[in-house]
Amino acid sequence: MMKKVFFIPILSLIFAVGMSFTTFETEEIINSESVASDYVYDNGNWEPIPQQNCTGGNEACQVQFGKDGPVFDLYDEMDLSTRKETGDGTIIILNP
Repeated sequence: MMKKVFFIPILSLIFAVGMSFTTFETEEIINSESVASDYVYDNGNWEPIPQQNCTGGNEACQVQFGKDGPVFDLYDEMDLSTRKETGDGTIIILNP
């Protein structure tokens, strides 16, 4: 009986320490996604960027990383069907 009473607090401590490591990555993902409002799709990967104001028009809204960087279509969500199509053909240049 005494051995069982001794192990309960030790097991509680082990589980508490273990659970503290499981929530770190989740909080980091939530924080990075809450800052980003738009996304670009680059070589099979989604890259979050701050919300961009596209001027009115019927063309795809596009961004470029730096003056000579690659040009990407802009998306509202991490989904290829949510491309922003309110641009006037002007490419938004972002600082790398």
